[in-house]
Amino acid sequence: MNSLWAFLASLALIRSILYNYLPEKLRLYISSRFEEWTSRFTTDVTMVFRDNQSSNMNQLFQAANLYLGESLPTISIPRVMVEKTENVRNLSFAMEKNSEMVDVFENVPMKWKYFSEYSQGMSKHEIRWYELSFHKEHKDMVTRSYLPHILERANKIKERNRVVKLHTAAHDFWTPKPVIIQHPMTFETLAMNGDLKKIIVEDLDRFMDSKEYYQQIGKVWKRGYLLHGPPGTGKSSLIAAMANHLNFDIYNLNLSAVSSDLVLQNLLLSMANRSLLAIEDIDCSVKLQNRESKIEQPIKYQQHNKVTLSGLLNFFDGIFSCCGEGKILVATTNYKERIDPALLRAGRMDMHIYLTYCTFSAFKQLALKYLKISDHSLFHHIEKLLPEVKVSPAAVAGELMKTRDPKASLEGLIKHLENKLLADGNSEVSPGHPSSHPSNCLVEESSISLPLASNETNMDNAKSPGPNPDVSADEQKATKESNLTENGPPEEDSNNSDKKDLLQGQSSGNNILEIIEDMEKELLSNKEAIIALLNKSTLTLNRLSKIKSNI
Repeated sequence: MNSLWAFLASLALIRSILYNYLPEKLRLYISSRFEEWTSRFTTDVTMVFRDNQSSNMNQLFQAANLYLGESLPTISIPRVMVEKTENVRNLSFAMEKNSEMVDVFENVPMKWKYFSEYSQGMSKHEIRWYELSFHKEHKDMVTRSYLPHILERANKIKERNRVVKLHTAAHDFWTPKPVIIQHPMTFETLAMNGDLKKIIVEDLDRFMDSKEYYQQIGKVWKRGYLLHGPPGTGKSSLIAAMANHLNFDIYNLNLSAVSSDLVLQNLLLSMANRSLLAIEDIDCSVKLQNRESKIEQPIKYQQHNKVTLSGLLNFFDGIFSCCGEGKILVATTNYKERIDPALLRAGRMDMHIYLTYCTFSAFKQLALKYLKISDHSLFHHIEKLLPEVKVSPAAVAGELMKTRDPKASLEGLIKHLENKLLADGNSEVSPGHPSSHPSNCLVEESSISLPLASNETNMDNAKSPGPNPDVSADEQKATKESNLTENGPPEEDSNNSDKKDLLQGQSSGNNILEIIEDMEKELLSNKEAIIALLNKSTLTLNRLSKIKSNI
């Protein structure tokens, strides 16, 4: 037995001597034959994962890099390589050249070795590879379980470490060098009602865990969100929070800068998987407006926009939308009524989220974030003022940032709210308007039912206008009433002008009397609305008198 080992040692010595003088191809051939011969005398099996120096990289080598690097800080190893680049969130660990480590999987030791050397010849380049050794009786387990486990774990590490980048469209293409986004907004710091924030987070997580479910029902793995409401209510901040929560790159698309439907399709095809497409102010393109609306933009805007409604519909759910997976679309608008209903239906905008003016619940979150206080004697005064004033969370945050002294900051906010209340004359805030609701966000609908992680209950299907089980009855009622009140009563002069234009364009066959009767009904309705507004203004003046007396 000793003579056998001496013979093997002599062969190894001869191999190392010849290695320095033989050509590379011949060395590799002799080495493979030698290992094949020596394998007859060992019970171990060795797999080699070589790094391909080409565009077609070896995914197993890259996966082993990430997988082993995650375990290195927790094991005892003499030398470890550490680096930090701008393209990853955390530190990266790697094995030193010609070092080894042992990983245990299902109680089976897996021995890893890392090698690196430079090729001979004119063009020298680094050759890197891993060698995985294990007992040959575990070969099936390694190929069927261990290697897939490494690939899956590496993908999760890659998603967790990836930084969020912003891609913008320029000259009909996405910019080649995206900008790294370091937006600090997260769902933890976002000023929003806690229950509704939970609904959005759970919907995002449920979507990410529903790839197989979408395949079973025969739908593309994508989801759309519509954020609508007044300016400054946090639509852009919510997009940033969603991207940071998912670690998704943001592709920001300005439809007015897209030259044609074909370019729009090419932009969609060139988006990466597991990314977020943000289309802000989607209503600003004239050809995408509600076809039932009479509002039109000047001709000079129409000449520059060449994206059509049919092109955008194909962009959402046509054959081109099937190219890629795990994509999320988020569109924003200040005027939901201007968007064509075809864009709002189930499968395109799956969840509609109304972001309204600042409420007391949102204010308390802002006070905790900016002033580090959860309660104060002035909170009660602010709680009474907020339902009467249309002020955005951004404006409230701006007031709280002026000074770090809690009392001075809150007094400044109260003064700002009172001044705005006087200037707006209560601004026609009706009791049923969403701004008087105890949350600053209303989830209006959700289309594709996603399987819940904890039970068999599904989210509601927005193909029918039924109630949303994730939203309370009061919230649904406030949403319906807000559709009637958020635009305010129509002005008498504009209605008369519309009817006058209608009369002038009618042919002699139209019934003029019916039109006049309709005008009279509308004028009576406007009269009632004006009387109600005057009554409300009187109540507001009384409240202001009480406030002044208290001061």
